[in-house]
Amino acid sequence: MPNLQRTIQFDRVDPKTGQDALIPATIATATPVVRQGVAEVLDCTATGVDLSRAPLPLIVSHESNRLSVGLVEQIQATGDRVTGMVRFATSPEAQQIRADVIAGIHRGLSIGYRHLDEGTPIEGGLAYRWMPHEVSIVSVPADPNSGFFRHSSGVTPMNTVTIKGSDAASIFKLCRDSGLTDQAEGMLERGLSLDQARSEVINLLSSRDRAAGGHLNVYNANTNQTAERELIINSLASRMGLRGKGEVIRSEDCVSLAVRSLMLNGQSVSRHDSRDEVIRRSMTTGDFPSLLGAAVGCVLQQAYSESPPALKAVARMTNLPDFREKQVVRLGAAPSLQKVNEHGEFTYGVVNDTSNTWKLATYGRIVSLTRQAMVNDDLGGFADLIVKFGQAASRREADELVTVLTSTPTVDGSSLFHAARSSLIATPLSMTGISAAVSALRMQKEMDGGFIIQEPGSIIVPAALETVARQLVATIQATKTDDVQPFTLGVVVEPRLDAVSPTAWYLAASNQAAFEYGYLDGAQGVQIEQQQGFEVDGLNIKARLDFGCGWGSPVGWVKSTGA
Repeated sequence: MPNLQRTIQFDRVDPKTGQDALIPATIATATPVVRQGVAEVLDCTATGVDLSRAPLPLIVSHESNRLSVGLVEQIQATGDRVTGMVRFATSPEAQQIRADVIAGIHRGLSIGYRHLDEGTPIEGGLAYRWMPHEVSIVSVPADPNSGFFRHSSGVTPMNTVTIKGSDAASIFKLCRDSGLTDQAEGMLERGLSLDQARSEVINLLSSRDRAAGGHLNVYNANTNQTAERELIINSLASRMGLRGKGEVIRSEDCVSLAVRSLMLNGQSVSRHDSRDEVIRRSMTTGDFPSLLGAAVGCVLQQAYSESPPALKAVARMTNLPDFREKQVVRLGAAPSLQKVNEHGEFTYGVVNDTSNTWKLATYGRIVSLTRQAMVNDDLGGFADLIVKFGQAASRREADELVTVLTSTPTVDGSSLFHAARSSLIATPLSMTGISAAVSALRMQKEMDGGFIIQEPGSIIVPAALETVARQLVATIQATKTDDVQPFTLGVVVEPRLDAVSPTAWYLAASNQAAFEYGYLDGAQGVQIEQQQGFEVDGLNIKARLDFGCGWGSPVGWVKSTGA
């Protein structure tokens, strides 16, 4: 590569000039900047740079999510540079930055831009046609010749740097392999030879090892891998609408996060790689699919947990180890103790038992996240579908629980709700009805005829009876005996009950153990699996729910037909 030389002259602005005075600046030059081991040159001729987006916003450190502090106007390409005049905004922050610029505190400028072609080969690198879209105030610009007060040409020679193209690539590879990628461009800008770069890398590794308390001289790639993976998962989940998932990177899209996952696995990514190429590589050679699947799982679990079935509040959870029927063995009460005379004998008692069964069923669907959606960063639509999956899983549980409650369940060989069992009454929801239900609950017995100690806990009602139910359990300052509500009851509203009967309601004991639901052990709630491969142009997500419910005993519940 030939010697590189730039001549510039620093312009001055009278510090007494008003806040509307424009400040001259150079936003880019044709100075080669080494990126990924290749010298990049921006074509600063009138045909090489597209200025159709001018004037350009002036921001700080490329933070595009913040309001601009100024505007770069009168932009023109002069052949070896692109210049403009900077007008600062009137906000206190912008005027403070302007004062620091005039004082010489802030000097460097950097550009946000995109390539308009694949680059034209030149000695040691590539020259690009390009389009700028923002200008940023930075501390250390990649192009040292860009900045404020660098508008006019002059005769101030720069340091001459000579670096062979092969040496530049070797220095970059050396730094990358040593975990010092961020040091490469600085070494190249300072014109270090390959031997000098090797010496500096050894010194940097030695300093790092001493600071870590060791002498390994080896880059520990696992130091922050867990935190980085969590950051990628959180950021992907955030782009799908998840809330409160820890630290996230809001400025990076799906492709940028895929780049992070590739680099996390020690793979280099060139700025010349297309978005499609990055996604395809990350889906086939990295762990991006598992990170994306974990993010989908977070979104799915949040949607699933935000709408729990109402009847879970009054049912008992018990998970099962497999898909075989669960045998709910119910023991009768212990036999009564009998009086023993002075010389009498102890006699044996008998404990009766019976069993009831229920088992798990599997529910699920598959949805695909396409490669096109990832390239386009269109995760919002996919996230909407995942949220609906989570809500559908919750609805499936609610449907199953209501079906088991309302489909004339049979327990211990006969109907669960029956007057003979003191579990069925025919009183409308009122204070009289609650009193009758509580009395029925108190009269329920064990198999051997002994009474069960049960306290009323909750009334379960369709939506049509919600207002009446809440009025009945409300705490009021009673003025006469008839207004006293003697029970402490919860209210559970299940709209699915309206389709069966808008008048029927239930009373459940606070310690009821009859109504059960559960999941497969180790797979509680909705679960996901992901698959990618040659036949899958993207990622397939399978949502699965192993759920079941049923009755274990005929006590602890009272039903009223409400008629």
